[in-house]
Amino acid sequence: MPSSLSLFEKGGGALGLAVVLAGCPPPVANTPSTASDSSSGTTTGESPTSTGETPTSTSETPTPTTGDEEAFDGVIAPATRTYRPLGGPEIAAARDPLLDYVELAIVAVGQTYAAVYAEAAARLEFAGVPKAVYQLRTRLPAQAELPGLPGPQQVTVSPARVLDIYARTFAGRPDVASTDDGATAVTVSASDMLPLGPEDQFELYSYNTDTQLLVFPNFNPSDMSGSPQPDATEIGAWTIAWRPDTGRVGWPLIDPGKGDDLWLGHLVAGPLVPEPMGAELQDPWSFAQRYVLGEAAQLSLSPMTAGAATAVTGAFETVASEVVSLDVRAGEFMAELQIYDADLKSVGCFVAAVLEPGTDHPIVGMTPNLGGINVYGLDAPVDPECMGDECDTMFVTPGDRVVELEVGNPYPGDGTPTLIVQCSRYVFVADPGGGSVPDYLAADLSVQGRLADLAAGPIVPKLGLVRDLAVNGVEVPPDASLEGVGVNPTISFTAPKFGAPDVYTITIRTLDDVDGIDGPVQRRSLGSIRTEFTEVTIPDGFLEPGGHYYIQVTAERGRGLTEAHADSHDIWVSRAMTGVLTP
Repeated sequence: MPSSLSLFEKGGGALGLAVVLAGCPPPVANTPSTASDSSSGTTTGESPTSTGETPTSTSETPTPTTGDEEAFDGVIAPATRTYRPLGGPEIAAARDPLLDYVELAIVAVGQTYAAVYAEAAARLEFAGVPKAVYQLRTRLPAQAELPGLPGPQQVTVSPARVLDIYARTFAGRPDVASTDDGATAVTVSASDMLPLGPEDQFELYSYNTDTQLLVFPNFNPSDMSGSPQPDATEIGAWTIAWRPDTGRVGWPLIDPGKGDDLWLGHLVAGPLVPEPMGAELQDPWSFAQRYVLGEAAQLSLSPMTAGAATAVTGAFETVASEVVSLDVRAGEFMAELQIYDADLKSVGCFVAAVLEPGTDHPIVGMTPNLGGINVYGLDAPVDPECMGDECDTMFVTPGDRVVELEVGNPYPGDGTPTLIVQCSRYVFVADPGGGSVPDYLAADLSVQGRLADLAAGPIVPKLGLVRDLAVNGVEVPPDASLEGVGVNPTISFTAPKFGAPDVYTITIRTLDDVDGIDGPVQRRSLGSIRTEFTEVTIPDGFLEPGGHYYIQVTAERGRGLTEAHADSHDIWVSRAMTGVLTP
């Protein structure tokens, strides 16, 4: 399951209808299938405690041990990873997790316990941690696209003595080189392309290096990248900045000499209903957009070099496709999304078929897109015969619909065609920086499983939103705000009314814009806290006086991080949101 689902912003209208696209879902899914190399997990336990004390370090440096787990006095985290490269057997490779973080330690009962990597046992050891609820606190390195800012924090709250969060199975080879040089790029040339449509996009994908990069053509006449233009039947020297999504650290570099693949997929887009008429003008599905992986090119290139533009070339070949009928009960998704505010003002859903790496169970890796459909709430005319700006309108959310999804899959090797159905709602808020463009907060529900399994029956939400979401005991609806919460507010909630979560993730997002290497960055995640508890206190290092934040509480089922909750292809996720918070 994607660990997260990226949100793109688009705008538009059709036939005089104002389509409400407040930070719409992406046209495609674009995230790792499970937790990344540097993710933090959770384990079972009882309610946490928070003393608010400043932790102190233990006085003695812990000594690693390679004895039995039961004999070790402290917490351990196995770190042997399994990789599945193209055309070869599985590779077991131990890696010191300390190499992936700038900070990594356990805080318990006011003390900090350092990690030691026991190489012989291939595990992290935290000696002397008392048998109590603790916090595993980590911080990733600074992100290359956000120079000068600290990397995100990840916190796990648990009493477990064994943390099963670093020993995972990964798509691709283990020895991939990466870069953080923003000048790294690819210059793409590809022939035999289907005529380029105005809503089409492209996807660069490599299984062996675990990379995926979605790219929209740039139709601006002043663009100097070499982007293909509408109706083009080839790509000639299109330079694309190399910023792929990945489950690895940094931006992996592709080396064909080591067996790496690189594909360019052409996602061909078009309307679900070509010419809506009459009552269809009041149905959001009439203005939905469909896309399919219509063609793909397997690319040739020299080994990529950090800081340079690497030429890649290939020829497109048509991808054979199949049509799958899906019974999407969007009305049930909408009913749950409005529990915190009955007035839905901006919503959208996407149905995405992707190729999940792994067959027996999902593994850590990117998920190339095979086809999908996007639909958004719209302001429809009360009178379907009325056209233009003078018409009275009503906001309509997507309802239940049986849709025909076209899916294409050119990729060789093992993988599981997987369906993701996600519906989201958005709440506009004023830009804290005083800008004229409003910002937004997001909440969503998603269901993921094998494509064939989900196509066999109605697709409904399986896991509801958490209830009674509060900050310092005060409920903060999405359209409200709360000042004076402090830098260590307590987040509390109750379990969803349906579904049984394995784990909760409390994500802290800032609405204060910062400058990245590609321009302003909005709604940045500062990090997250993963736990099975329904009340946590946000540690130091997340919130700052004068900042503007909101909290997302994600409930997950089927993506466990302990032996008690093995990863599954069937994954249910819900994300609730607070309004804007200021310390």
